[in-house]
Amino acid sequence: MIFIDCREGLSADMLLSALLGLVPAEKRTDIQPLMGSAASKLGLGLTLMDIHDGRESGIGISYSTKRQEFEEVSYEEALAMQEGIAKDLHSTSALPRKILGHIFDAEAEAHGIPKERVHLHEIGRPQAMFNIACIGLVHSELEAAGAGEFVASTITTGKGIVVVSHGAVRVPAPASKILLRGLKHEVGDDPGERATPTGIASVKAMIARQSDDALLESRAKGIGFGTKRFGGRLGRTTVFWV
Repeated sequence: MIFIDCREGLSADMLLSALLGLVPAEKRTDIQPLMGSAASKLGLGLTLMDIHDGRESGIGISYSTKRQEFEEVSYEEALAMQEGIAKDLHSTSALPRKILGHIFDAEAEAHGIPKERVHLHEIGRPQAMFNIACIGLVHSELEAAGAGEFVASTITTGKGIVVVSHGAVRVPAPASKILLRGLKHEVGDDPGERATPTGIASVKAMIARQSDDALLESRAKGIGFGTKRFGGRLGRTTVFWV
């Protein structure tokens, strides 16, 4: 199985980085140029970084863009964006559509409107749409390489206040609270947003179950690092091929 440890963070970019670390090296060599080309078509500069934090090493993702303002994205526009990115990635994964379905359903309930009237702001930005598409691609590659079921730990959400396009909201944000239904989660000790809506939706769409049982051994490990520190450690999502 693939075990996703969400106790020190869960965002789409960290999850993507961690899963990419499990892809066999020869396939990763094929995937990374596709990712770079697809990102470029979205006006993004993609950088995959080797990061070391304490005794642990992993991958971090950084994006650069000249665009400062982004239009809000509707459900149909988001699906169309995913189709375009998937074509550039040579991906046929159905996972991104499932992730978007969770996100739009949660946002619709949070705002009390049909999902067809929801318009995403932060999650609708090119880098967020790109992360979702690439998670689908890497998920398919791991399944093709023999991965079994995907299992996640309890999710640490964080606490306090975060500022989004709608203003300051309490962590977890309203859409995140809805996405967390049916999932084991806890606040944790440190302030800040440790689990983002896109990260939660991605795990929700991917996993068969949750477990916090100790791992006896694993054949491979991948760490996806974020940029924020919690309790002196960089936020991270860690995955194990068990």
